[in-house]
Amino acid sequence: MPIEQSALKSYLQGQIELGDAEVYFDEPWALVPKATLKTPVKASVKASIKTDAEHQSLPLQSSGSFTSSLISDNESVAEVYGFQKARHLNDFNAALAEDPVYAKRAPLIFGTGSLRPKAMLLFASPSASDSSAGGIWHTEAGLMLERLFQSLNMEQNQLYYTYFYKRESLRPISSLIEIQLRKMISKEIALVQPELIVLFGENTLQHIFGRSKNFAQSVGTAMEFEGINTTVLVDPYKMLEDKNLKRLTWNNHIPASGFFVKR
Repeated sequence: MPIEQSALKSYLQGQIELGDAEVYFDEPWALVPKATLKTPVKASVKASIKTDAEHQSLPLQSSGSFTSSLISDNESVAEVYGFQKARHLNDFNAALAEDPVYAKRAPLIFGTGSLRPKAMLLFASPSASDSSAGGIWHTEAGLMLERLFQSLNMEQNQLYYTYFYKRESLRPISSLIEIQLRKMISKEIALVQPELIVLFGENTLQHIFGRSKNFAQSVGTAMEFEGINTTVLVDPYKMLEDKNLKRLTWNNHIPASGFFVKR
C-alpha cells in the first residue's frame, strides 16, 4: 500500500476510535478528544514579583498601560545593561522594563513557562491579537502550537514562550535596537536554559541570525544559537491561514532538523 494511503488509513482509523469526539481535521498532528480541548481565555495582565523559590515557572507579566508602540532609530542604548546583571527572570524582566529600548512605552509581554524547558518557543513580537490576549499562548495559534508540541512529546508545562521584541512592533526594528534586543534574548536564554530553541517565522530567524539569512533555505534545518540546538518553523498564524503549511511543517520541516520525536 502506498505510504500516503497508509497514512490516510491510520488517520481515519484514529477518527473512528474517537467516536463523537471533536477532531481537528486540518492539523495532521492532532486527533484531540473534545474533553481535552482548551478554550482561549483573555489573560489578566498583572505584574507580580515572585520569590526565588517561585522562579521555576514564571507567569505572564506586564508593565504600564497600553499606548502607541513605535521603535525609534534615535532611542538611546545604555552602555551598562542592567538586564545583564540579573540572576533570575524576575530581575531580568524588571530590568527590561527600565531599559531605554522599552521604558515609558506600551506594556511588555514577558516570557512565560518553565525553567530548563524541553523547548523555548521564540516569536518576533506580539501581534495585535497576542497583545489583546496577553500573549500568543492565549490565542488560537497558541493552542494549535500546544497540540503540535504534545504530538512531539512536549507538554505545555515543559515549554517556555517568549518574544524577541516584547511588545507590538508597528514598523521594522532598527539595526541599533536589534543589537540590543539580541543581547537581551541571549541573557534570557542563559537564565531559562532550554534544551532546544524553536524560532517561528522569517522575522525571528533574521533577528537572531542576521538579515541575510534565507528563510526558505533555513526552515526545518538544524542550527545552533548560544550553544543550543535551534531550528525555525513557519509562523503559526500563517499555518492557521493555510492548512498546507501545517502539512508541510509536520511532514517536512519538523523531521528535517532531527530534534523532534513524534508520538
